[in-house]
Amino acid sequence: MDEDEQRAIEERLKGQIAAYHEAALLFTAVTAGVPDLLKAEPRDPEVLASELGLQPEAMRRFLRGLVAMKLCKVREDGRFVLTPAGNALTHGNPSNLSEKAFVAVGQYWMPWMSMMYSLRTGKPSLPFALNKTAADWRGARSDEGRFLFRYVAKEELANPGALTEALGDLPEGTVIASVGGGYGAWLADILGRDNALKGIVFDAPPVIDDAMRLFGVLGLEERIAFLPGDVREEIPGKANIYVLKSVLQQHDDEGAGAILRNCRQAMDPGSRLVVYERLMPDTPGEDPEAIMVDLHMLAITGGRARSLTQMEALIADAGLKLAGHRKSADGLTLLDIHAA
Repeated sequence: MDEDEQRAIEERLKGQIAAYHEAALLFTAVTAGVPDLLKAEPRDPEVLASELGLQPEAMRRFLRGLVAMKLCKVREDGRFVLTPAGNALTHGNPSNLSEKAFVAVGQYWMPWMSMMYSLRTGKPSLPFALNKTAADWRGARSDEGRFLFRYVAKEELANPGALTEALGDLPEGTVIASVGGGYGAWLADILGRDNALKGIVFDAPPVIDDAMRLFGVLGLEERIAFLPGDVREEIPGKANIYVLKSVLQQHDDEGAGAILRNCRQAMDPGSRLVVYERLMPDTPGEDPEAIMVDLHMLAITGGRARSLTQMEALIADAGLKLAGHRKSADGLTLLDIHAA
């Protein structure tokens, strides 16, 4: 490594370290509901602070921070108004910027800062940092869970093509199930391309309720069966293709194995199981994003990103057979699995 490269790396890291300023301001703005109020009507700091039960002078200083980030600007009358970038933080906007800020700072910041706990124990640091498990944090109709699943759904709606293309051409009448993957918003692209296809969304009851509302807005709810349950216990419903999208990585080997066995129980002869997630490369550094996914699972859920060899072992132990695999344009790998 030459001196210029060393200097470039140091400057990049300094910038990333200092980014906590803007991340914290984004999180605070979203949590307080500032963007939605400013979208409804420009306001001065005193009025905004009064409506939110906050301190006027502190609010004025906070809004100046949002101006510095180009999320709002000050009008001649002293009232603050959102910029187009700030509007991306408002409720109902197709951007998932507000959800990302809420999830990354509210759920992930402290566990990542507590990574030493994981290094000492080998266990996820989220329960240590937040006094809740990941399931508690995201379940029971919690705001945290809704923000997370909305973030994922918006990401899938905005970037739908990779999984659709990876699944390939499907016969008429094919039923595709999203298993334990939140709202399963990626199904919208597949069903939108072919009116003869149908879907299943299977996840916890609170998630299913919100998924029904999402697909209702998209006009696809009549072509989808919404089934509540726990992927670790049983998978109901009959599908031609069962899809686990970024699901196994959230679980340790015991939990991932149980999910695969439940899929095998649900599968009819001739049906397929598709596992779609980022695999750990054999060579360290070959896929830095996979390494970060693996560390994220270490801190948050206790799961892990697995290599192809590790995946093959899990699949075989569950009585299934890996029929093929291919990497898609988004860097994730599709594993095509059949009953052994």
